[in-house]
Amino acid sequence: MRFPSFGLLWAIAFVVGTAAPASGQALRAVSGRVLAAEDGAPLRGVAARVIGTDIIAVSDEAGRFVLQNVPRLPTVVTFQRFGLIDDTLALSADQDTLVAYLAAEAVRIEDITAEAAAPARHRFEETAQTSTVTLDAADIRDAPAVLEADVIRAVQLLPGTVARNDYTTGFNVRGGESDQNLILLDGVPIFNPTHLGGLFSTFDAAAVDRVDFMTGAFPAGYSGRLSSVMDVTLRRGSSERTTARGQLSLLSGKLLVDGPVGETDATYLIGGRRTYADAVVGAVSKATLPYYFADAVAKVTVPVGDARISAMAYWGTDVLDWPWLEDEPGRDGVDLEFNWGNQLFGVTIEKPFGDRILSLHVSRSAFAAGLGLEPDLFRLDNTVRLWSGRWSLALSPDATHDVRIGGGVEDYAIAYDIRSNSLNVDFFSRTYQPRIWFAFVDDQWHPLTWLLVRPGVRFERVEGRGFTSFAPRVSMKVFVDDDLALVGSAGRYYQSIHSLLDHDIPVALFDVWVGADEFLPVARSDHLVFGFEKWFGASYSISLEGYRKWFRNLVIRNLEQDFKLAGDEFLTADGDAWGADLMVRKYGAKLHGWLAYSFSKASRVAAGEDFTPAHDRRHTLDIVLQADGPLGSTMGVRWGFGSPLPYTDFVGEWRHREYNAIIHAFEDFENEPIPATRRNRARYPSYHRLDVSLRWEVNKWGGVLRPYFQVANIYNRRNVFVYTYHYDDRPATRTGISQLPLLPSFGLEFVF
Repeated sequence: MRFPSFGLLWAIAFVVGTAAPASGQALRAVSGRVLAAEDGAPLRGVAARVIGTDIIAVSDEAGRFVLQNVPRLPTVVTFQRFGLIDDTLALSADQDTLVAYLAAEAVRIEDITAEAAAPARHRFEETAQTSTVTLDAADIRDAPAVLEADVIRAVQLLPGTVARNDYTTGFNVRGGESDQNLILLDGVPIFNPTHLGGLFSTFDAAAVDRVDFMTGAFPAGYSGRLSSVMDVTLRRGSSERTTARGQLSLLSGKLLVDGPVGETDATYLIGGRRTYADAVVGAVSKATLPYYFADAVAKVTVPVGDARISAMAYWGTDVLDWPWLEDEPGRDGVDLEFNWGNQLFGVTIEKPFGDRILSLHVSRSAFAAGLGLEPDLFRLDNTVRLWSGRWSLALSPDATHDVRIGGGVEDYAIAYDIRSNSLNVDFFSRTYQPRIWFAFVDDQWHPLTWLLVRPGVRFERVEGRGFTSFAPRVSMKVFVDDDLALVGSAGRYYQSIHSLLDHDIPVALFDVWVGADEFLPVARSDHLVFGFEKWFGASYSISLEGYRKWFRNLVIRNLEQDFKLAGDEFLTADGDAWGADLMVRKYGAKLHGWLAYSFSKASRVAAGEDFTPAHDRRHTLDIVLQADGPLGSTMGVRWGFGSPLPYTDFVGEWRHREYNAIIHAFEDFENEPIPATRRNRARYPSYHRLDVSLRWEVNKWGGVLRPYFQVANIYNRRNVFVYTYHYDDRPATRTGISQLPLLPSFGLEFVF
């Protein structure tokens, strides 16, 4: 006997489950949004109920809800959530949409403390999706950091991530490489979200509303990377009044202004940041600091009837202009010019049509990096431009299905060029223009009270490579009781652009990007995740997940390339990773934080060589807590531990002599190290560090002042960054260069 395939069974179940009842002629679906009265921000977890019936819906993370099978008669809808003032709206017989604005309510309860349910609790109850953590603005602000709050630094403290050292905001997720993380800013991909050589990220924490971090098995609406999704959402400007907030730190100064646009319902947010160390050095001495970074962000939100249009823009740059060699008689000087930066622009339109919500998005993301020895000695340039357009349609055919279908195109133009104009030599010059057409279906299906299923599939066609992919994905959640669920996910993922970063080096200032073409393949990964999630009331949760990942066609540099042979610049590698992630989290106003532990093991195979990638860390532990501190402060504490990371050691050095054909003799030499024959066979010592921050809040001059003081690496742990070798010593010696030392800092945040 032959059984039908899984795909056929799912298709049958989908058709049956989405069939409309024959008696639905006198019924309707009512869709709408719930927004905050003070600033128009979407409200999650609000219960919308049709009075006199058992018809109820709960607003999602965008404030959207759909009431199914509402009689086409005049009726009344109530809106309720703890911490908000209840509201009631009348609904006419011919009205299928509505928008509710709810105001916050101060709740005073004797003898007990009541807190609204965390968004994670709502996701636990309503969504079949594994490996997802959400951080809000308070989580990012209160976590101890280096010099100032940083979005990516906070994400590095979550389970499944490995941050290789203190000097980079890059991170590896569940055995993947750092370029396999899709990082979005309001839905727009950003290619190199770092400043100061990777020490800080490009995101202004004050402008961020939330971060959704998915470490694996993400749904069909996301693609383009193999390992994770970091979805950063900018907050909307206030609809009530103009607000200015800023920060002065030892690193930079920044200002963010938001508010309503005139007397309209539109809002805006605009901010900028710049380092001022170069200006300070120049003001107090004759010396110069030839480096600075700056960035700016803006967002405008315009309601048009029941639709909403939002536009965002971002600009950031790092500039280094260093006189490398001074002018001398008979020799011109040489300047080292090094700059890189991102430019982003995106527009999103959301429009409800009854129980359907249409979303349209168009964006442009550009990255440019240049390194030059000027005038005209040497130049390296890498530019990336991505135009993207996509649409999606949210459907709720019945009370058990929440379906999203969509599609679009991503058009890349990537150029990578290395040349010397003075020598009239092009060392390497290549352009890549992959164009990716895609379509997807994603269904959040609730067939039984104890079962959630999220099947989906994504199709992609990569022009320039002639590659077509079919990527099925599915997640399931089985409720053992109201507070305990078993979870599992599986999926296939593809990536058409790659970074040429040497993943073995500890720090890279930026990624150098290339794309799939006749020589470069499309990489693939397969994810398998299983585990459980348990809640204890509304304030505590624990999750444990095991995972396995398989990688195919990863692109790495060919260190033995033949420069005369096109397509010989790269090698492909396969690999796998497996491990487990544990997260224990406390939600609340006074005491909140998390414990994140990860166990992982990763491996690679390339050109017949088995090796361990440089991010292969067995054990990672981070404990992050925010609570009331001394002297009326809010205190943040973070302690992190990481077991040893691998590196390739050196076993000796040799003298590389140069032959002078004029005098027919060898002259001069350079000492060149001899690496071990096996890559990453040695390991650094283990890593650990304690950070503490104290923040105060003072009402002054009609605004709020928030001075802060924090110390990174409070017990001055000498974590090894790299080793240097000294073969002139007898016997030869090795010296470790440490990462960040004990580093105190202070600053001031303000809101007016």
